[in-house]
Amino acid sequence: MLLRVVVVLIAVTPAFAQVCRLSVAGLNRERRAMGAISAECPDPLHTAPFGNWGVTSNFGGKLNGHQFDGWCHDIRICENDGSCRNVCRDGWYEWNSCTTNPRFQAPNCTLYNAKDCTEQVTTTGINVLGTQTVDIGVACPSASPSSTTLDRGGCNEVRNYSRTNNFMSLYELDPITGDELIQTMYFPALLVDLKCNAWGCPPTGSNWLPPLAYDSPTSPAKVFAEMAMVVNSGAFVDQGNVCRIPQLTLQAVSSATLQGPTAATDSLVTIFSGDVTAFTEQPTGASLPTTLGGIQVRITDSGNTARLAPLVYVSPRQINLVLPTGTREGSASIAILAGNTTRAAGNIQVTRVQPGIFTANGQGTGVAAAVGIRVAPDGTQTPQLSFACVEGACNPVPLDMGSSAEQFVLSLYGTGIRNVANLDTVRATVNGFSVQVLYAGRQPTFSGLDQVNLLIPKTFAGAGIATVQLTLESQPSNPVNIWLR
Repeated sequence: MLLRVVVVLIAVTPAFAQVCRLSVAGLNRERRAMGAISAECPDPLHTAPFGNWGVTSNFGGKLNGHQFDGWCHDIRICENDGSCRNVCRDGWYEWNSCTTNPRFQAPNCTLYNAKDCTEQVTTTGINVLGTQTVDIGVACPSASPSSTTLDRGGCNEVRNYSRTNNFMSLYELDPITGDELIQTMYFPALLVDLKCNAWGCPPTGSNWLPPLAYDSPTSPAKVFAEMAMVVNSGAFVDQGNVCRIPQLTLQAVSSATLQGPTAATDSLVTIFSGDVTAFTEQPTGASLPTTLGGIQVRITDSGNTARLAPLVYVSPRQINLVLPTGTREGSASIAILAGNTTRAAGNIQVTRVQPGIFTANGQGTGVAAAVGIRVAPDGTQTPQLSFACVEGACNPVPLDMGSSAEQFVLSLYGTGIRNVANLDTVRATVNGFSVQVLYAGRQPTFSGLDQVNLLIPKTFAGAGIATVQLTLESQPSNPVNIWLR
């Protein structure tokens, strides 16, 4: 049989000036056939016992999509009379659609894969029944008194979404002889609880529900499946461009120290604000995008040059980015944009260097997120992580400085370091005593990340918890701890 896959997209658009637009999809899983089915039984126009099944549901019109897939029989199949042949060479996942014929009845372990070779159970997981767009009228986003974010209007108003009259009608698809109805299943109401902010809703789904009733015939049931509904996304849409949305304020800090408002060009910066997006996203590719989670961050420097920042991480109230290369020193403005709308704005002071060292707890305090390396005379390196985190608590791990014949190098990771004029202007101390700086510059793998390698003398062996600090061109870093054994 030659079949065509049809995807149905339905838009339901009320006449509201602004809406929360939901992308809603129906799903099915746990599909099985267990009753007597006589579709596509032996006939010159049919290819019994196998056939491709499709489904019509309240989420879309008749859809092939292999909605009721079985398994691919590119193997030797034997009928009950002993005759055998190879089937399913086209790669389809098909079902036995002619269970009432003695040639193909259960038990037949090459045609049935469940319940002692008497039932057919899908092997292909979850299928999508169809996707629809639903617009729900909402008020313009606004902030209640003393609120730091837009906590009223927009998608804030959409607490949940429900769908009733849920059904699935199963057909054996055949473009020549017509599609034969197998059975219709009816399902209870589906409810999705949403956690939206003003700008939209992150994806979430309902519980999986079994059929509530059947028809054609009502008993015994021929088929079974579970049904669920997901909201893929929600987005606030101001269709009439009538909303006057207040801008939120933002705070920009070094990602290493969480201190601001000063940061170095080409360093990692974290922005905190009220809700500016509904989504939490990270880049999936090797390069950093300038659009993520539906927003952009524009940096306008002291020379009035505007650049879009490469984005490392985006969530409703936190954004991590790289301060763009070429950003001029001095006061710069920051704007979080969604299209032509500024959702939050603030300022940052840009310098050439602003050293910050990353710590295990991500707060810029406590044990360094560092690596201690023992270097043997033959060049063999033995790395040791400086910390261990258990259930959110990060503690120092003792670093073995090795034998007298080995060197001990401490690799620190930070940001705001790479633009230092030369290595001679970098100073490092352990418990207040100067140690040699072997390298201070870019870490080659991650954008915005810097690395500093220090040669720690063996006189520090057994020092226990020690404090390490950098100074670049008279700019001190945050002090961090390591454990030297």
